[in-house]
Amino acid sequence: MIEIHPVREADKLIPLYKEAGIELNKNSMAVVAQDGEEILGNCLFDLTDEFFMLYSIKPKDDVYFADGLLRSALHVSAENDIMTAYYSKSAPIDLVNKLGFIKNAEKNELDIEKLFKSCESCGK
Repeated sequence: MIEIHPVREADKLIPLYKEAGIELNKNSMAVVAQDGEEILGNCLFDLTDEFFMLYSIKPKDDVYFADGLLRSALHVSAENDIMTAYYSKSAPIDLVNKLGFIKNAEKNELDIEKLFKSCESCGK
């Protein structure tokens, strides 16, 4: 069974960040999708007291899976009352744009409020 869960432990984050070529810091987190012990995908981000910063989503070629990973990561931010979100230069910007999560491209700002809006494509 596939589970998606947040990861905060440095020993579990180090290999994910190293593989992505992103520097780990005290605010580093991930949302990881696993089937048993097998890691199927992840979303790497920082979560500070002020903002969420997206770094990476893997895999990028499965749009629906990537959407679920990004939504799960943004949900972690919202659960912590952090409603300001940005994306870094390393983030898959084309994918994030395709998913409709870019609020302001000039400020690299994500639309975290999209988590709480109705589905535009289904009209509900």
